[in-house]
Parts: sequence; structure tokens; C-alpha cells
Amino acid sequence: MKKTLQKGFTLIELMIVVAIIGILAATALPAYQDYTARAKVAEVNLQIGACKNVVSEFMQTNQAFPADANAAGCDSTIQTKYMAAGMTVSATLGTVTSGAIRGTGTGADAKTLSLQPTSDVARTAPITFSAAGVMTPILGWSCGTTAVTVNLRFMPASCRQALLGGL
Repeated sequence: MKKTLQKGFTLIELMIVVAIIGILAATALPAYQDYTARAKVAEVNLQIGACKNVVSEFMQTNQAFPADANAAGCDSTIQTKYMAAGMTVSATLGTVTSGAIRGTGTGADAKTLSLQPTSDVARTAPITFSAAGVMTPILGWSCGTTAVTVNLRFMPASCRQALLGGL
């Protein structure tokens, strides 16, 4: 009698491999979805970051806060794939606020990001003016959001707090 050798994988071995792949996919997909949402919101952060530079120049040149986004040199009507039109600049604090976040398909939609100039490195004190009208230097920018705690995971790491919250 001839002995025949078994070749290939048994059914149980194949089932174990499929189960392992299923477990890996179940843990990786949610993390990947959060990552892609954060990347979309980061595009909004970059857009208001460009306006931050213009506002900074305006404040240092004029020793005053700009009246609005257009006075600062930012286009308030600009919109992107992930940000609706309506970027604003506060005339009292110099805060740059994005239009509503949109198109992420997550809890970040309809929230905003804001950047506020601060007069300390810890990013906890707003810009002030002396009696002579001289502005304190801009030493940092505090980033904040209107998102609630459950949706903070979709925001950039530097923007997961209220304004002037530091980092």
C-alpha cells in the first residue's frame, strides 16, 4: 500500500486565518476613519492659518484689530471642499474663525475652528493695548473649536479646547 501525503491547508486553518484578518480589519477601520476625518479638518485649519498671518501683519502694522476679515486682507467668501464660506475676524480680539466645517461625514460637520492671538507663550492671555494705544506683542495663537467633547477626536490636536486654553 502506498501512503498518500496531505497537501494544502485544512479547513480549520483557513478559518483561523479568516478570523484573524476579520479582527484586524474590525480594529483598523474605525481608526482609519477618524484619521481621514482629522485630515479633512486639518485642511480647514490650514485655510484659517493663512488668514492668521495676514491678521498678524495687519495688527503689527496698524496697532489695531482689523474691522473684519476683508479689512485684514482675508477673503471672507472663500470656501473649500471642507469649509463653508463665512470666515470671520473679530474686531475686538483679532480672532480668526472658520466657516462651518462640512463634508467630513462625522461629528466635525457644522463646527468651527478659531485662532486667537495671545500675548504670552502659554497662549492663555489675549492681546491688549496700553493707554498710549501700543499693542502687546503677539507671542502665540490659541486654537479652539465649537465642538463638544464627544467630537474633539476629529479636531487637530492643537485645537481640542476652548480658545485661550493653551496647549
